[in-house]
Amino acid sequence: MHFYETKIECPKDGVVQLTEWLRRCVRESGVRSGIAVLSAPHTTSGISFNPYMLKPEDHQDIQQALDRIIPMRIDYAHQFDNPADAAGHNKSALMGTNTTFIVEGGELVLGSSQGVFFFEFDGPRTQRCQLAVYSD
Repeated sequence: MHFYETKIECPKDGVVQLTEWLRRCVRESGVRSGIAVLSAPHTTSGISFNPYMLKPEDHQDIQQALDRIIPMRIDYAHQFDNPADAAGHNKSALMGTNTTFIVEGGELVLGSSQGVFFFEFDGPRTQRCQLAVYSD
């Protein structure tokens, strides 16, 4: 197994593109065929596949859609820091915090326009993502 970690400086409700970091890690691992497991070990973050060349307003659409589904409000049963924190936990649960990729030919297998993005649903804060690359 090859393990990688990156720190991410996240603004409030920030989005960070991870695609190039993932590709670089897979190439560096030397794994020709296998899987890669990406994890965002945080309770207010999520990982999503979206078109690779999204403009900032495209991410705003995703954030706004999640805000409509899971609005910030004061009547959540659990609140650690503030209502945004509780909403962030629910958005994270909905989006998910990990995913698995296929590695083939020494490359991360993605669709032609697919990119991988880290979403922070609270913040600002420093977060991290971890990647484990396994050979078959």
